[in-house]
Amino acid sequence: MLNDKSKSFRDSYIKKDNVADNLQELIKSVLDDEMVLLDPSNIPISGNLDAKTIKELIDMYGFFGNLGVASREIDDILNFVVKIRCDLAHGNVSFCDASSQILWSKLVDDKDKLVKYLTYLLNNIDNYIEKKKYRI
Repeated sequence: MLNDKSKSFRDSYIKKDNVADNLQELIKSVLDDEMVLLDPSNIPISGNLDAKTIKELIDMYGFFGNLGVASREIDDILNFVVKIRCDLAHGNVSFCDASSQILWSKLVDDKDKLVKYLTYLLNNIDNYIEKKKYRI
């Protein structure tokens, strides 16, 4: 049985309780070994996951927790990465021009912060699922 609840993720009028119910149903379907269909056009992520989008997803689903890096620092890093990636993808800058915008002395430090942030974020999501915080 195909179970497509992804439309509810796009509905701007949906209540948080309904999102939680739909997530709980989807998780139960997966645990029951049912096939689940998620239409990518209904998932509230478009393009890149910048700092603002990640915060909105955290607030929407409630997988709160320590993120390991100060918000202002990670916002700047993520937004810079998204900007450079978009500029390259759309042909607005050459690789040479893009590389001239990178502060190479900060690159390793920024990479380490980004990896730490994403690791903490994924751990928060794992914790959210393991502790069944999606239940109301």
